Amino acid sequence: MELKPLEFYLTYNHNDLTNICRKLKEWDSTTDTDRYYTYLKSGFFNQKIFPFVSYNSIGDMIACTILSVTSSPMYIDSVLYIQWVWIDPHYPSLWKKGMKFLYEICKQFGIKKITGNTRRLPEAFQRKFGFIQTDAIIEKEVI
Repeated sequence: MELKPLEFYLTYNHNDLTNICRKLKEWDSTTDTDRYYTYLKSGFFNQKIFPFVSYNSIGDMIACTILSVTSSPMYIDSVLYIQWVWIDPHYPSLWKKGMKFLYEICKQFGIKKITGNTRRLPEAFQRKFGFIQTDAIIEKEVI
């Protein structure tokens, strides 16, 4: 299958997952990439973790995102959860295309909510893509 540049592809390919882990390690040096690779690969079997990638015209990975679909007995609807996203800064227009891609997934599967968390600039997601803050993630270190 020939991959078209600037398109998003679901992948469980070893090289793609390795590249995703490498990018994640660059972003957060504390990441256990061996464990995360196993987690990504498990999506093939449990059908709950969905790694997507995009390439440029010369075959370099320029974007990746890890999605999952979650549901809770407390809520009726499923939620598309954005676990992590990376887009090469040389391709800023890919953000809008990526959001359109996420909306299409939601429409196709009847999902009415996209959620995620970010350590960087949540205001940008509010301004650019219409996200609103409904909850907060809190953390406490337990020693």
